[in-house]
Amino acid sequence: MPIDEVSIVRMCGACRSEIETITVKKDNMRLFTDDAVWCEGCQCDQPEVRDIAGRHASIQAEQQNYPESPTSGPPQLVR
Repeated sequence: MPIDEVSIVRMCGACRSEIETITVKKDNMRLFTDDAVWCEGCQCDQPEVRDIAGRHASIQAEQQNYPESPTSGPPQLVR
């Protein structure tokens, strides 16, 4: 059965503190917005930033599974 709903995290655009997590249907998903939200940390209205919940953790987990590059590390001089 396909996944029809997605969890969206609403964050402050200035300090990136999480304001709330909402679940919406994929058809109604909107990540780009010009709305302003009240941020408790900043104590004022700030631009809203939306992102899919768990995206950053998923990216980090995948990057840790990448094979190590043979060219990683400081450059070696070969004569």
